[in-house]
Amino acid sequence: MKAKATQAPSNAANEANAHASERSEVKSARRTLEMLEFFAARHGPATVSEVADALDYPQSSTSMLLRTLESLGYLIHDTATRSYRPTLRVMLLGTWMHDELFGQASLFSNMEQLRLHTGQAVLVGLRQGIHVRFILSLPSHKPNALRYSVGVMRPVCLSAAGKMLLTRESDREVQRIAHRANAQATSSEQCVNVPALVAEVRACRERGWAESIHYPRAGYANLSMLLPAIAGQPHMGITLGMSVDTLSARKGPLLRALENAVRSLVP
Repeated sequence: MKAKATQAPSNAANEANAHASERSEVKSARRTLEMLEFFAARHGPATVSEVADALDYPQSSTSMLLRTLESLGYLIHDTATRSYRPTLRVMLLGTWMHDELFGQASLFSNMEQLRLHTGQAVLVGLRQGIHVRFILSLPSHKPNALRYSVGVMRPVCLSAAGKMLLTRESDREVQRIAHRANAQATSSEQCVNVPALVAEVRACRERGWAESIHYPRAGYANLSMLLPAIAGQPHMGITLGMSVDTLSARKGPLLRALENAVRSLVP
């Protein structure tokens, strides 16, 4: 007997699969927003089981969504308590509306003033493991300026923001992070000299600022400082992105502008 030929899926089956996929995406989007609203009402951290119980979600999908939001920089995870809480990236989604309605005293408006004053790109980032994730990015309006997308990640051991964030760690922890980053590097350009990095982080800690030259691309540079600590939030760094020529010509004024921006946010 001849075997029956396998029939291609019908148009009706393909359409049904497409509708099922759309429904799943809509459900995930709804649950993501409901999670953020849950944290807004809770005013504090929550574990996976607490979120799942409060919203009546399966624990597995709750855990997956929380991990996704953490990887995107919207949540931070406390391994000691196994709890999650929102980062400032959530707040920044609507900051422009707050400024428009209630005044000009927020992180966003201060960063916008820094951009207007210096003419350079302004970024705010936090450390996630061996990377820095930028949760705020205001691009420079100058021609040929480098554009940084919100959410972009950079190696913590190479970027100016990363070096400043490492100043919050001990020398031993900086070594551990550097060795881990080198082990996961995909090219020799991503590897760092560990003793040299520890010495550079010490220097950054003493002077209060860090720089990266010809990084993330040749011809570009960054200056970075730490933002004032905010209760319940990870340490964050503020960065000015510019060309190497601009850094050489205006380093002093740019550092003073950066320092003034940081001071304006001290409570």
